[in-house]
Amino acid sequence: MSSLSSDTPSPFFVKFYSKPNTTDRRGRTLAMILAWPDDALEWSHDYIQNLFPLPERSSYNPSAPVVDRATFDAFRSNAELRERLRDSLVRMLQFYGFELRTTSTGEVQVVQGSNFREAAQNWVKRMDHNHLRITRIIRSCRVLGLETEAAAFYEALKNVIKVTGHIGVSSQKYWARAAKRPLAIPPEEEMDLGRGAKFLYEFDEARKAQGQGE
Repeated sequence: MSSLSSDTPSPFFVKFYSKPNTTDRRGRTLAMILAWPDDALEWSHDYIQNLFPLPERSSYNPSAPVVDRATFDAFRSNAELRERLRDSLVRMLQFYGFELRTTSTGEVQVVQGSNFREAAQNWVKRMDHNHLRITRIIRSCRVLGLETEAAAFYEALKNVIKVTGHIGVSSQKYWARAAKRPLAIPPEEEMDLGRGAKFLYEFDEARKAQGQGE
């Protein structure tokens, strides 16, 4: 897909990420949310589903749209959409005290920023609602084509776990599942129950056939 315009009606998330005036159910644009201060990101709980959509319906915000095949195909085939998703990732990484960098050799890294010590007070603990957000961010980025960035974020999280020892085992498990599982299997399922999105099973199978399996 070389253009964000199309004669076919776009899914919500494609419009939200491609048309600046598109708003969510509460009248907020993408730019408005990304401009929020950290306090607003911490205390508002119904924006993260719009920044980082999933194929699974949110139990907290069941009215939030989900990633369907059209959304998946659009983000996977359009670099502009992925770059705007990357902007959302950068903002949330800043919120958690990280920076997204690309080295001179092209390696994507997530490193601790100058605000890490202060930011970590909000989420580097045994259990926290931000842990659920982090699981969502990793999975959403992988589903929508930012797999390298998702892997870099997970590596940074593993370093935090190793150094601090403060993250609970349950959160560690879900982060690992979000980062490593085939895309069709949600992190909350203990095993593949066959309930994942059909287009993700097809994608996983195609990748496996190409020798790129998880």
